[in-house]
Amino acid sequence: MRTIGGGSAISKHIHRQSWDRLTFPKVLGGMGFRDLWNFNIAMLGKQGWRLLTNPDSLCAKVLKGRYYHDGEFVTSSRKRHASHTWKAILAGREVLNLGLIKRIGDGSLTNIWRDRWIPKHFQTKPLTPQDGQEVSRVSELITTDGRWDARRIRQIFIPMDAEAIQRIPIRSQLDDFWAWEPKKYGVYSVKSAYKLLDMRRLSLSSTGGDMVSAS
Repeated sequence: MRTIGGGSAISKHIHRQSWDRLTFPKVLGGMGFRDLWNFNIAMLGKQGWRLLTNPDSLCAKVLKGRYYHDGEFVTSSRKRHASHTWKAILAGREVLNLGLIKRIGDGSLTNIWRDRWIPKHFQTKPLTPQDGQEVSRVSELITTDGRWDARRIRQIFIPMDAEAIQRIPIRSQLDDFWAWEPKKYGVYSVKSAYKLLDMRRLSLSSTGGDMVSAS
């Protein structure tokens, strides 16, 4: 009798496999173990989520005052001599960038071309080229009575974008706010963040031997 890999049943050969292979789902030949790096990033992402959703907390105020007092957390850069805490939070922002989306209130805080704001629409951004466009804020696409300006939207965007935009609910009495797109109620969870990272890892791997190579 032969074992998978060529050794005999009585030779007691050890068939070593890479840790990367063991973290793949069982249906893909792995053992389904959790990838510790991605899990750590998902955990750190929760700290960044708290900065976005609770900006009045003492921690958020301290970090904003030191690292992004003139900007936003999602676009802040890594400062020279930054603390280990801030470096870790920025590492967690990697997964936030995969799942964050702006929910539209009055549209004044959302950049049409830079922010993620169109649900279930490619990269959640317009496919229409920005070149030559005069509008920059979503508020410029909303009428004074809090409705989508259908005529203007059709003039600016390709049909696919225009249809997707007009399906977005408007909460005109509120400011725009960040939500977590993978979850129904828009609240970040480590489990859903890890799943996003794992899906990206699988998609970047080939479907052949390179995907689950043995050491």
